Amino acid sequence: MSHSRARLNPFGRQLLIARIDAGWSVRAAASAAGISRARAYVLRDRYRVEGPAAFALRSSRPHHSPRRTPERIARRIERARRRLHWGPLRLSWELGLARSTIYAVLRRLGLQRLRFFLPPRPHFHRYERPVPGDLVHIDTKKLGRIPEGGGKRVGRHGRLRATGAGWEYVHLAVDDRTRVEYSERLASERVGDAAAFTARALRFFLDHGIRVRQVMTDNHFSYDKGAAFKAVLASAGVEHVRIPRYTPRWNGKAEAFVGILLREWAYVRPYTSNRARAIAFAHFNRKYNYRRRHGELEGLTPMQRLLADVNNVRGQYS
Repeated sequence: MSHSRARLNPFGRQLLIARIDAGWSVRAAASAAGISRARAYVLRDRYRVEGPAAFALRSSRPHHSPRRTPERIARRIERARRRLHWGPLRLSWELGLARSTIYAVLRRLGLQRLRFFLPPRPHFHRYERPVPGDLVHIDTKKLGRIPEGGGKRVGRHGRLRATGAGWEYVHLAVDDRTRVEYSERLASERVGDAAAFTARALRFFLDHGIRVRQVMTDNHFSYDKGAAFKAVLASAGVEHVRIPRYTPRWNGKAEAFVGILLREWAYVRPYTSNRARAIAFAHFNRKYNYRRRHGELEGLTPMQRLLADVNNVRGQYS
């Protein structure tokens, strides 16, 4: 492990010694290599003692560090880091040591980043249902409404306007197989709105040839405790699947669509009003289903994937 300012790599050092052995003066060889004459003498003398091993890069760490933090303090810092998972600043308050000292010790021990010593996160296997409609992911996203003239804009006198425009909620449903989505902007995420949206989403999928069999949601009260929501699913013969608590990755396709929604619609450009963003929402929905290609669909759009699955099913029974 060499320091970051090493001027010569092993090949450069070998070339330097070869030039000196060929009759070059040490000054000329050092000038050609871009190093000082003193450094060239060091490399030459090292080569005479060690041979080819002198070409290898080595650490610039000193052989002795009399002012290095004592081991008992380093062990104390390590124990606190592993127990509390705090950064150098908070550890300095807790331990009564300088922040720079704590950071130097953590870096020497390889504990400067939490991911270096925390247990690895479990690996989750991706899944995809084989038939459209086998599973539909449902979720909501809360967004602030945009007042007339734009969002957090600086006013005429250099002050931020705070109009209290309120909130709106994007309800979304994504088919697990095809990624075909249906979404709406509603005023709330209460049970009545969630149930009405689910009924319209099931009708949308049915109109596109997708018979929904299961619906997956998180444990929000509008899904978990809502009698109207359960009645909608029961009337359509749809099974309700709840994800475990604190595991949003189970509903990953809905979470991934939320990310796309924010990047390609909600925050893609500054809107001057909520109406302008609402108009863009309708265009986004159509673009997503019919024109946006997906890497996980091998470059197909959701509707192309749906059409391909429908044709495959027809071919099996023709």
